[in-house]
Amino acid sequence: MSSARRFTTLFALVTLLAAGQLPGQAIAQESPEDLVRDRAEIVLDPGYWFNYVHELLAGGTLVLPVPIDVVKPEVYLPTDPVASGDDVWELPRRDQDLLGVDYEWRGRTKTVEDFLRDTETDAVAFVHDGHLVADYYTNGWSADQRHQAWSVTKSFTSTLVGEAVDDRLVRSVDDPIEAYIDELHGTAWEGVTIENLLEMESGVHWDESTPVLAENTQVQQWIQLALDLYTDGALGKTRNEFLMSLPRTAEPGTEFSYNSGNSQVLAWLVETVYGQPFSELLTDKLWKPVGMAADAEILTDRVGDAIASQSLYATTPDLARLGELFRNDGRVAAGPRVVSRKWVREATTMTDTSDGQYGYQWWRGVTPDGYAASGFQGQRIEVSPADCLTGVRFAHNLGVRARSDDGDPGGDGFDVTSGNGEWGAVYRAVADELDGCRGRASGG
Repeated sequence: MSSARRFTTLFALVTLLAAGQLPGQAIAQESPEDLVRDRAEIVLDPGYWFNYVHELLAGGTLVLPVPIDVVKPEVYLPTDPVASGDDVWELPRRDQDLLGVDYEWRGRTKTVEDFLRDTETDAVAFVHDGHLVADYYTNGWSADQRHQAWSVTKSFTSTLVGEAVDDRLVRSVDDPIEAYIDELHGTAWEGVTIENLLEMESGVHWDESTPVLAENTQVQQWIQLALDLYTDGALGKTRNEFLMSLPRTAEPGTEFSYNSGNSQVLAWLVETVYGQPFSELLTDKLWKPVGMAADAEILTDRVGDAIASQSLYATTPDLARLGELFRNDGRVAAGPRVVSRKWVREATTMTDTSDGQYGYQWWRGVTPDGYAASGFQGQRIEVSPADCLTGVRFAHNLGVRARSDDGDPGGDGFDVTSGNGEWGAVYRAVADELDGCRGRASGG
């Protein structure tokens, strides 16, 4: 897109905002009263500011000390509901105080309680041997409130693809995507296999890491979706129109390049083969069969197609249930199979092209056998089958670091911080404290 066109689309969106035509929805919303109380406790604690300075000096990390997530596409784009059912996958409580569990981080001994205070974390939960052993909330959040999951959404989308394979609506992940979506003939996506999409190897352009917002593909898409929505199609693009406009930058299957467009094409795939909106698929194929306890929401464009790479709004316990589903090889504990064991194993096998970091929309985890769903600003589902442990983190950790030495994916140099490195230290310390599987063997 030319600089002039970028300016025109940005100006049009700002004009709509100024005209008050973006009413939006507050899907991910903490309790204001609890937010004020919790935030006061944090910012009045000298330890918070000591850690702030320490992270800046020792790690080159500068996190914005804001009380809320300031990136909110749900304010100006619509969402569709994802409904829970009557049968809930119970996670029986076996409470254990984990706030005092200590870990080492950048030359200091810290505790789980310190982590909650220091890292703009909104919620953490740990499920051990199928029991909810601890969950902690701050910044106005609670167990029954929906939080933005960001790219954790991708692992839900991948699971729906697995179900389509199990249902034989997708013959093989080796098939080219245009065999299922006719509109992709003649675009950069032609010849890209479903597996290329799952493994982030499509070769289609997408850059959501650049800090230059006018060149950030995700920001460009949000702008196009909003323009399309609020001008009823006179300006902007729908999800599918935007995806079809993207160029190719590499041959499919040759390079790993993190690309939310890949995940959105996978959503388009399952919408097509099942003939249902994505929100209905989440309801019918995941939310109700898994036994999620609360309703969720998913962001869409004007015509109802889901932005299923980064826009699921769900509760902490329900994210834990997806982790537990995978830890149990695709089966609800003492309940039905939702996705095949074969898919779970394939989805969580890391690829050589990604240097062992990525599978089918799952990242390598922080334990030797682990894997994780990971999202912008520190969202995380962490699974360690050998420890019979699933961990969940919600956060609004937004900032920058001058060097990538904290365990997050990425190389040296200027980068966005999410606190995932310190989360890994916390998770491993909790796993050690809980001391492995106590009940039946992991992955049963």
